[in-house]
Amino acid sequence: MLEPQEGMKVQEIIDWALYAERKGYGYIFRSDHLLALQGSDQPEGKKAIDSSECWVTLGAVAAKTTKIKFGPLVTPVGFRNPALLARMACTLDSYSRGRVCLGLGAGWNENEYKAHGYDFPTFKVRRKQADEGYKIVRGITEGKRVDFDGEYYSAHVECYPKPAKRKVHLIGGGRNPRIVQTLANYVDEWNVFNSPLGTFQKLKQVLIENRSSEERIEISQMGSFLIAESRKKLDQKLARLAAKLGLGSDPDQAAKKLIDGGRLCGIVDEFVDQMNEKIDAGIQNFYFQILDPKDKNMVETLTHTLKTKF
Repeated sequence: MLEPQEGMKVQEIIDWALYAERKGYGYIFRSDHLLALQGSDQPEGKKAIDSSECWVTLGAVAAKTTKIKFGPLVTPVGFRNPALLARMACTLDSYSRGRVCLGLGAGWNENEYKAHGYDFPTFKVRRKQADEGYKIVRGITEGKRVDFDGEYYSAHVECYPKPAKRKVHLIGGGRNPRIVQTLANYVDEWNVFNSPLGTFQKLKQVLIENRSSEERIEISQMGSFLIAESRKKLDQKLARLAAKLGLGSDPDQAAKKLIDGGRLCGIVDEFVDQMNEKIDAGIQNFYFQILDPKDKNMVETLTHTLKTKF
């Protein structure tokens, strides 16, 4: 899981996608943000960074890879008209022979909305927009004609080309109970950002209680992680991250705060135990958020751990 809005050129995204495919990962995702989240509210004059637009780079990923599944995690419904977004997804899915995973959410970052001329409505409105967006996107990405008139969006269209398979895999992202309630009957997969197990279990219950479809739904977690082969190396990584996030100077306390917040953090055996605990709780897919693309050693440790322990 990449965060290119923090500074990443298109070729870097492609390089990570090729690495993931070569190493046997099932998916490569990227965020759909229009501004860096670190300091995105700073005044003009802030040093400019490369922040490659999401769907343009997904087209490049489709062209340069052959096996790995890919998509946005997640696209805010307020950035693109849902009918157009569904057509974009279907086109790319057809071209890539069924590899697109379309993540769709309600949106949350007010700064990037306003910076690009988008209205940023209340949560209540954004939730309603997401509900209408899911209705439209779900139908079109199943290859159906959609005739829908809502309060915020409408669509009267059937998309060509059709999805390469029966439908485009649709992911709903959210850890607010009302958002989980909204997406429950539309998506093929529910993705939750770093969440403690207790919070996850409550959200999972909301999903179960509001899902009437009998089709199987996948459950995944996306989030940052820290893994190292030794305690010394882990403490070094913790010190850097703790300074950045304001977690204090004690590495043990910093690790506890990260784990309590739902992140995976530890030496290899601890990391594996934490993953197994989440698997037992019902999480099936893990999308590992790379916050420091330069720390390729940690990604290599992760890759080796996944190949040898699971």
